[in-house]
Amino acid sequence: MNIRSNNFRIVAISLLLVGCSQEEQAETQAPNLFGEASVATINGQPIYASLFERYATTRLQKASEDLSDNERTALIEELIQFYLMANAAEDAGISQEQDVAINFELQRLQTFSRLMATRHLEGNPPSETELQIAYEQNIERLSGVQYKARHILLDSEDGAAAVIAELGGGADFQELAVARSTGPSGPNGGDLGWFSAETMVPPFAQAVSLMEVGTFSETPVQTRFGWHVILLEDTVDQEPPGLDAVRADITGVVEQRKIEEFLDSLRDTAVVVVEDPATAP
Repeated sequence: MNIRSNNFRIVAISLLLVGCSQEEQAETQAPNLFGEASVATINGQPIYASLFERYATTRLQKASEDLSDNERTALIEELIQFYLMANAAEDAGISQEQDVAINFELQRLQTFSRLMATRHLEGNPPSETELQIAYEQNIERLSGVQYKARHILLDSEDGAAAVIAELGGGADFQELAVARSTGPSGPNGGDLGWFSAETMVPPFAQAVSLMEVGTFSETPVQTRFGWHVILLEDTVDQEPPGLDAVRADITGVVEQRKIEEFLDSLRDTAVVVVEDPATAP
């Protein structure tokens, strides 16, 4: 959950720029929101230093005091162009167009939603107890049996049954895989390496879990890829990693849960009415 992405910051700044293009709004809100200092004015409308500072940080990843004279001049000119174009858009009535209003409303919703999620998590960070509980709830997913196997993939059940018969007669599995398998692992003797059951399609995973090491499947195993003959070479019990090794992932799980609980609490106190499409005008 990357709720502090650069894309989000750029969207937020874009909203500020457009908001500043409305003179009446700037006059009533700017002293409180942006401060008094400015870097330029356009027809008496200020380009505030605080906004310039944010733009410099976003545009060049520099604080305003670290800008060269040329960089400062260029950034101010860019902001002037933004304001001129935004003001021209206002004069042309673009802000009153439905598509524009819809786009800005979606941006507003996404921006404030991300900001609220960030603030909520800052005020309610995951505790060690919550992390430990989430870790224990996911420990089965982090551990389990690892399998090492080979397979021969055929296009038909009869073809797979014929391979099983040859194996029963003493044929070498790897040689048959090279000669008969239609899968990409065929040239490597059907080697699939080590894997967990969760990474395989269910019929294949179920078949492997029921096999003994050193045996091949006695009946063809069908999946959406075709018909398989499987040789189970080895298994090992995978110990789960410690909490510190997966702390970042577990933290993300807890944070997502906290956001979902916060949303549930907001919805519980709201009056939400979902319109029936059949009755919509």
